Amino acid sequence: TAVSEPTFESPYAIPGGIAPGVNLVGIRKRLADTTVELPSGGSLVIAGLVRDEMRQVISGFPGLSKLPILGTLFRSRDFQRYETELVVIVTPYLVRPVARQQLARPDDNLNFSSDGASNFLGRVNRVYGAADTRLPPGRYHGNVGYIYK
Repeated sequence: TAVSEPTFESPYAIPGGIAPGVNLVGIRKRLADTTVELPSGGSLVIAGLVRDEMRQVISGFPGLSKLPILGTLFRSRDFQRYETELVVIVTPYLVRPVARQQLARPDDNLNFSSDGASNFLGRVNRVYGAADTRLPPGRYHGNVGYIYK
């Protein structure tokens, strides 16, 4: 398992003046790897990818923030602390192959509503429990899926 996220802590500047002012964003990556044997429907929980980060910034009015005693009136402190933990839960299921004719797509009975019903009533599709349940003509021409055993 790998989790990646962008980070701006130490951006990489493109050398040679090819693109001045352009910095590339770094990527922070957390990894976890394990091998186990599980029954169908059994779950495995991997935890412990902990990230603890603290940032402190002191900013102030130039010149006045450096004055002794009175300088505290012209500066501010910003403190941020991030604590995250990644938990990965994996549950495998044994499945059996199925023919294309036994599969149904989620949008098989979708009929888009008119512009008026969409704009004024907030409806996305025309079918809300209607008696007309005919399948659309043609078949789905995609990959074959699996049915849970």
